[in-house]
Amino acid sequence: MPFDEFVKWALYDGQTGYYSTARKRIGKQAECDFYTSSTLHPIWGELVVEACVTLLGQHNPADFVFVEIAAEPNDSVLNSITHPFGKHQIIRLGDPVKMPKQAIAYSNEWLDAQPFKRFRFSKESKGWKEIYVLKEKDQLVEIEQPIHPNDENSLPKNGKAGDIFDWPCGARHALRKMLAFNSWSGVFLTFDYGLTREVLLRDRPQGTARAYHRQKMETNLLSRPSEQDLTCHLCWEDLEECLEEENFRSIGVKNQESFLLSHSSKRIRQAFEEKLGPHDPKMQALKEILHPAHLGHSLHALWGVRE
Repeated sequence: MPFDEFVKWALYDGQTGYYSTARKRIGKQAECDFYTSSTLHPIWGELVVEACVTLLGQHNPADFVFVEIAAEPNDSVLNSITHPFGKHQIIRLGDPVKMPKQAIAYSNEWLDAQPFKRFRFSKESKGWKEIYVLKEKDQLVEIEQPIHPNDENSLPKNGKAGDIFDWPCGARHALRKMLAFNSWSGVFLTFDYGLTREVLLRDRPQGTARAYHRQKMETNLLSRPSEQDLTCHLCWEDLEECLEEENFRSIGVKNQESFLLSHSSKRIRQAFEEKLGPHDPKMQALKEILHPAHLGHSLHALWGVRE
């Protein structure tokens, strides 16, 4: 099967998929596979709320439904937080996409959990081949197949033997489906891992795909199918184009630190005015969210507004 179909099966199969089965995936505990900003309650939710209100500008938050996409079971960014929105709606795995007419669509590491294609530059043919996954003697192995003509324009022009290129095709499909539903108006805001198209094409010859299992990054994407997370970096220009095509304006991409400092400055200032000690849990969480050595620079915010 093509690699994107393998990723879709491994992550979302209704019976065995990584995200479909009951397990503790996100957190700092040793049995979890990774952690992200949403782990850092409640300060993360408070920052997100202020950022969304800032993006709404002069609009009344009470007129909008806060739609949280792909939240983990029994979890929510708004848990134990007072917010100004009219309603709160959560779309979890398997739920139908139903966007209200006026909405704030928020997600954290949703789009990088979508299927992606893999390509390898072949030494023999001196050209790009698409990577497929084959079951051979009870093992999963990679095989190379000819690329589809439509994929040629998306691949690096100057490949070298052994180069790998990962293309997040599923992210664009998922985003367009959500944006187009019901022609809703309001704010789209997501936090995720991504790079510019130029960097993806020029500076990542070994690709960006990786797996996470028990707080460790794995390079063997075929090991532990359905037991480890699979992900790759997004292409920001590709997603910005989706927003533009759906008539979103005021579109932007910034690293998480810069975005929150400009859109959630009031809550950040309050945290420092509380004069919390450096080892206070809330201050520690804030540092992890903002500091460049932690999540501040590795994660980015992508946003847009549609009237």
